[in-house]
Amino acid sequence: MTGKYSIIVRNNKIQFTIEIERNITIIQGESGSGKTTLVDLIAMYSRYGKSSGVTVNSKVNVTVCNTDMWDAFIEKTHNSIIFIDEGNDFVQSAEFAKAVKASDCYFVIVTRENLDQLPYSVKSILKLRKTASRSKITFNRTYPVYENLKKTAFSERSLILTEDKGSGNEMFTKIAADYNCKCISADGKSNIKAVMSEHLDEHMIIVADGSAFGADMADVYKLVCQNEEKLFLYLPESFEWLILSSDIVRINGLEEILNAPWEYIDSSEYISWERYFTSLLETSTKGTPLQYSKSRLANAYLSDENVRKIVDTIINYE
Repeated sequence: MTGKYSIIVRNNKIQFTIEIERNITIIQGESGSGKTTLVDLIAMYSRYGKSSGVTVNSKVNVTVCNTDMWDAFIEKTHNSIIFIDEGNDFVQSAEFAKAVKASDCYFVIVTRENLDQLPYSVKSILKLRKTASRSKITFNRTYPVYENLKKTAFSERSLILTEDKGSGNEMFTKIAADYNCKCISADGKSNIKAVMSEHLDEHMIIVADGSAFGADMADVYKLVCQNEEKLFLYLPESFEWLILSSDIVRINGLEEILNAPWEYIDSSEYISWERYFTSLLETSTKGTPLQYSKSRLANAYLSDENVRKIVDTIINYE
């Protein structure tokens, strides 16, 4: 399943509008924010149709998984957007992650828990917000929980912390050398918070793959907010996305892909956008001086010109 979808769910009292562009979306929020009401309305529509008093406007089928036989439900459901309300503990299981990976559906999961088994994007963590009330109808939309992360520039006082020890770390080690600062690796995204805690007295720039960092974001973001003058997050989709966005590699149709990746990334083939961009970069550079590997960066990437392109993309990243 590919595509970006707008879903409007409405009865005579309330309307919800949700924008979905990835295979995994998380809806968070405090009690009373409308999360359960949203799922209940979709479930009523799925069961009773127009007689429910609910309308659901979407280009694809929208349904709710609210059965103990969740695995069979997912297996038989295709090319749909599946909502799952909070309280369903199976969403934290390895079995559920395996089912999501094999599915051609999109999933919208209402939860306040971190789903460590799933690689979901920081940008796909949404919250419901009331936008207006008129004619006795309350209007609600979803917005990203993590908006407008505070930026900083590389400098001699910076400590750059990367997620892993592979190609990304090699590039940021070169950038650190150019700025006369230091780059270290957390050796895995689950270790980032612990390494940050060891360096709270330093000016630190934390670099991680945003498209798969959702489960780790809450704790890391809290630490950043507590030390907002020293800790800064840079979360591109992935290091591979950063390379592709820096005009280092020439690929036919690349601009269109980067402008609307949801039109090209099939949820049944790629569990996250990071996987897609890695595959695209590896396939497109095979047999060239820029042949890409996650474990070791080809020397051509580390030329002064290409490093400058990477830094320029980082500076201009929104």
